[in-house]
Amino acid sequence: MSEQAPAPIEAEQQENAEQPTPGDQDKPLGPNGEKALTAEREARAAAEKAAKEFKARLDEIEAANLTELEKSQRAAKDAQDQLAALTKQTTIQKVALEKGVPADLVTFLTGDTEEAVAKQADTLLARLNAPQSPLPDASQGAKGDPASGTPANDFAQFLTNQLGG
Repeated sequence: MSEQAPAPIEAEQQENAEQPTPGDQDKPLGPNGEKALTAEREARAAAEKAAKEFKARLDEIEAANLTELEKSQRAAKDAQDQLAALTKQTTIQKVALEKGVPADLVTFLTGDTEEAVAKQADTLLARLNAPQSPLPDASQGAKGDPASGTPANDFAQFLTNQLGG
């Protein structure tokens, strides 16, 4: 069979034993080695700090660009909505003009397509042109002088007849 890997605890102990502490390594280097090692560690710390600052600045720029992108997307959506509203209004006005819908009744046309608006206009015009009540028939009713049928004229005629006139 193959060899088994050491237990996790043993592996940690081996790693810790292999890595000496920084204080132990610095002393055998001598004063110049210690200065060089200290300078290298300071340079590394400065580089890590600068990298964090650059990363923060990059994130800030990306956020600003994302905000600009969102603004552009919002403006494009608003423009599309406005175009759709204007197109709908133009369609309604065109159909109303073609069909002869009175200007004060155009607001009742609300369709989204030209066909739907035309159908609404036809329905509206059919209702407008439909007779509301029967028209008076001039051939019916009393004939003759309309002034003779008033109560004053009738009373004058009665008095004339009674007084012998």
